[in-house]
This record gives sequence, structure tokens and C-alpha cells, in this order.
Amino acid sequence: MTITRPVYQRPLFQVLFGLLMFAVYLGSQFLSVWVLQHVLRDASFAALMRSYGFAVLLAPSLALMLAGFWVWRRWCSPIPTLIGRFTPGDVARGVGLILLIQGLAAAISLWLDMAPEAFMSALYDGKSLLQSLVMALCVLIWAPVIEELAFRHFLIARIDDQPKGWRATLLILFSALCFAGLHMFQYHHLLTFAALLGWGLVLGYYRWRTRGLLLPMLLHALVSSIGLMGALFQG
Repeated sequence: MTITRPVYQRPLFQVLFGLLMFAVYLGSQFLSVWVLQHVLRDASFAALMRSYGFAVLLAPSLALMLAGFWVWRRWCSPIPTLIGRFTPGDVARGVGLILLIQGLAAAISLWLDMAPEAFMSALYDGKSLLQSLVMALCVLIWAPVIEELAFRHFLIARIDDQPKGWRATLLILFSALCFAGLHMFQYHHLLTFAALLGWGLVLGYYRWRTRGLLLPMLLHALVSSIGLMGALFQG
């Protein structure tokens, strides 16, 4: 007797649900800004964004991505798990690749005498210690959780079904290109795009390899910490 799977466990539904949640991720940040612009006066809105902009942008996305992941695990599939399976060797190699890409980018930047990204140079401008700590919390914890769910899970929701081969490679590359491309709204250098693409490939690979999200989130936090430290010294 053939057992028919519920519609929400079928591959097409899971792909469409993943794309819907990725669209929700994109829209939530724009929607939160739009709502606040219409609720607050211009001066109040500008002050809020200058002081707590990361929290304003990321809080709705965090809630929605976590809710979407709960729905996925509850009805769609038990995979991926949050932790996945990885070894100390995976951690060491992942960290090494992240640092290698950062080192190459820094060396090329110095060689070409490139100006720092304006977004990073102004990251701490006008912020108090408390505001800087809130920003660091958002960048080091919230952003890795949100973006790994969005880019390395929902956008490529069926990657766990792909064995080693060209299909998994294409999904990882697609995710990395979207990750790098969407971040270029705030950056401008081609070198930054190349570094983001490289990091995206590493994160995507370890998402596929570990069948979990924890190691990509930790590696993402490492990338973010490098950026925060660099911006602090630039400032």
C-alpha cells in the first residue's frame, strides 16, 4: 500500500515555503523601517536609526525567521537540526578558511591602497557605549542566526537531499552569490564582494556538510567579529 505524504512534506511545497520565508526575511526589514517612518517624526526616526538601527532592522527578522524554522521543523522536515554533526576538525578548517579569506582581502586592500568601506568607517559614529554594545549583540548573535536561516536554509531548502556533486555545488554557489550581492547595498568595493562570496561559499559548504546550522552561525559570527574589530580601529 502506498502512503501519501502530506502536502507540506513534499519537495515542491518545501521549496516554495523556503522561498516565501526568504522573501519574508527581505521584506521584514523594509517593512519595519516603513512603519517607523510613518509613526515617528523625521528627527526622531533619524535618531533611532542612528542609535539602534541594527536592532530596529533585525528584531522583526529574527522573530520571523525563528518562527519559520519552528514551522519547518514541526511540519515540513526534521532536517536540518540546529546543531547538526561536525567535528573539531570541521571547526578548525572552517575557521582557517574564514581567516584565510580575510587575510587575502586585507593584503590585497593594502597592496592597492584601497580606502575603507564608508559603511564600516562610520559604524561607531555617534554611538554611546550602550548603543555600541547593542549593535555588537545584534551583529554577533542576531545577524548570524537570521542570515544563516535565510541564506543557508530557506533559500536552498532542499540542499540536505543533495549528495556530493554538481547540484549541491550549484545551490551553495547560488546562496553565496545572493549573500554577497544583497550585502552590496551597503558596500561598494569589488574586493568586498569577492570576500563575501568566499565567506558565503564556506558557510554554505559547512551547512551542507554538517546538515545543521550551528557551525555556519559560529563561522558567520567570526566574520562579523572581524568586521566589528576592523571598524573600531578604523574609527
